[in-house]
This record gives sequence, structure tokens and C-alpha cells, in this order.
Amino acid sequence: MNQPDSNQSIDPQYSLLMRAARDRDLTAEELSQLDGFLAQNQAELAEFEAVDQVLANLPDVAVPSNFTARVLEEAQRQDQPAPALGQAHGLSLWQRLFAPQYRSIQLASAAAVALLVGVFGYQNHIDQDRAEMAESLQTVATIAEMAPGLLTDFDAIEAIDQSEPIDEELWAALK
Repeated sequence: MNQPDSNQSIDPQYSLLMRAARDRDLTAEELSQLDGFLAQNQAELAEFEAVDQVLANLPDVAVPSNFTARVLEEAQRQDQPAPALGQAHGLSLWQRLFAPQYRSIQLASAAAVALLVGVFGYQNHIDQDRAEMAESLQTVATIAEMAPGLLTDFDAIEAIDQSEPIDEELWAALK
């Protein structure tokens, strides 16, 4: 109601009554306490009467004839459990597939996709290795055609690879 000025303080009992009136209907005892307070405070009483006058001047709202039926229908609709996602009308196939109830199918699908990507990636890697080997063989064949004597001492080159490592003590003694 009136905001308290710096020189006017609102009775704490009145504040409690006003909070209770906002939340629920007041009891007969609380109503008599409020009437007593308003009888002592004419400013608050005048404000209450002004609010009553404003509320009395509000036009009545026309309620549709089927208002009660609509309210009951809505209450019944809210009491019924929601249809399962698979049975819901208007949901697309994708929305139904991403529902939590299909989590195992989603995980299996993700694993299958990962496996397929891995298999195709590995096959691509093998194909690239084969292509590189074929290219290397083609290069060696081209060199062999251009200089046939270059590869005649292949046995000597292979023997170098199979020799024992250098004896470090002997090498040091020869220096």
C-alpha cells in the first residue's frame, strides 16, 4: 500500500498480514486484526477503499460457455502420460532414431561407421604402398635398361652388406 516515508514506519504486524493476504485467504482472526489496523490508520483505509473502487469499476469478462469443459479437457490431457517417442505423430524418423531409448542402436551404428572408415583407410594405405613399390620397380627397370653394366656387380655389393662389423681395436692399431 503506502510506501513508508522516512518519518512513518509500517507496523510489522500489518506487513505480516499483507504478505499472508497475498499468499492465501486470511482467517477470521487475521481479518479482525487488519480491520483494527485500518481503523487506526485512515491513510491505509483510504488506499484500501480506492483499490476496491478501481476493482469494482473493472468490466466483467465474458467467459465462454465451454470454459469448464475446456479446463477439464486440458486437465485430463495433462494427466495422461505422454506417448512414447516411437508412437508420437509428427516426429520425423531422424528425431525418433536420436531418442535416448535407441542409445544401443546409436552406439552400434557409430562403431560400424568407425570400423568401415578404418577398413577403407587401411585398404587405401595398402594400395598406396603397392603403387609406390610398382613405381620403384619401374625406376629400377628404367635404370637397368639405360646402363646394363651398372647392376652386374650386384653380388659384390651384397657381400659388403653381409660383412662383419669393423674391429675397433684392430682399426685403432692400424692407425
